[in-house]
Amino acid sequence: MNTQENNIPLLIEVLQQYADNTLDVSQRARKCYLSESERAVGRVTWIHNDELKNHVVLRQLSKSNSRDLLKNKTL
Repeated sequence: MNTQENNIPLLIEVLQQYADNTLDVSQRARKCYLSESERAVGRVTWIHNDELKNHVVLRQLSKSNSRDLLKNKTL
């Protein structure tokens, strides 16, 4: 894996940065991996800034039910 591929974050990391307001939103879209298994096979996904808010809201809803669906290992 080259250095550039090592810098591609997981979706959960991007969502956390967005929720913490530390994400650079000057980019309109960014590459990410959906999970560690996706990273292992090198399957990259693009996520757009306008999708991030919806994902963060859904993640907060899942956390309120004591289940963080992104951290669920059975998916």
